[in-house]
Amino acid sequence: MTGTPEELAATPNFVTDEFSEVFDIVHVRGDSARVMDTEGPLDTSMTWDKPCVYIVTKGQLNIVVGSESPVTLHENQIALLLKGTKHRATLTDPQERAPPEVNCFRGSFSVDGDLAARILQSLPNVIVLDDLSDHPIEWVDVVCDLVLREVGATRPGASLMVSRLLDLLLVIILRRWAQSDDALPGWLAAAKDERIARAVAAIHSDPSRDLTNDELAKLAGMSKSSFVERFKQIMGQQPGAYLRAWRLDQAAEALLHSSTPIDTIADRVGYASKEAFSRAFQAKFNIAPSVWRARRER
Repeated sequence: MTGTPEELAATPNFVTDEFSEVFDIVHVRGDSARVMDTEGPLDTSMTWDKPCVYIVTKGQLNIVVGSESPVTLHENQIALLLKGTKHRATLTDPQERAPPEVNCFRGSFSVDGDLAARILQSLPNVIVLDDLSDHPIEWVDVVCDLVLREVGATRPGASLMVSRLLDLLLVIILRRWAQSDDALPGWLAAAKDERIARAVAAIHSDPSRDLTNDELAKLAGMSKSSFVERFKQIMGQQPGAYLRAWRLDQAAEALLHSSTPIDTIADRVGYASKEAFSRAFQAKFNIAPSVWRARRER
């Protein structure tokens, strides 16, 4: 093997993907973790309003969101509540053993509230993954064990380790969901169709470029009519509408998390003038770009 240390350390041909880019926009970050069991605090019923994941290893977990019917999780099942919907989670032992044998891992996350609410709104309130006894998700047990080792640890960087490990756990679980569910939001569904994924990658790589349906269809290796129909089926909107929405999502993220002037942001996402950008932004977010940015200052 030859090459400089810098070349050997680099990841070859690394290309970001829509899934990763959406996570960057909503700023998902691992927050905290705990185990619900009889050996810890006895509050096995709680109300929670953060994005979180529950992994049941013993007992049964009932999740109630508002007035919806309860969602029951059994052993070796996972529930993901990524929208941060307020809910109540109650852990019980259906076999009524004394003392009860219950155990549930819960990891919570923080997100950028303004953008997350819009981008994640197409998700179900509760995503349930089962069939994990026969088809376990690789690395889940290992990551959970590592998280719990770091929780409450006094080692340097423990809180950072917990955060990054929870990020990894979330990606692993969403990957499995993407393989098992057809009712996916566009930012996950595109990964299941290589042709549409190529078109989406082109849109993401340069939002300022006015890609036509003909150009995108060529990138996807499809006829224009077939491409437009397939894109709408997977992404839930026409290619042009998706491009415009992506531009504004990118702009909204930049306004909140950078000090770049508004006219520069407008130019970077493909608007010829600050005025045209402001009108489009106002139409989508019902708020002016300057007011949106002022939220960060507050």
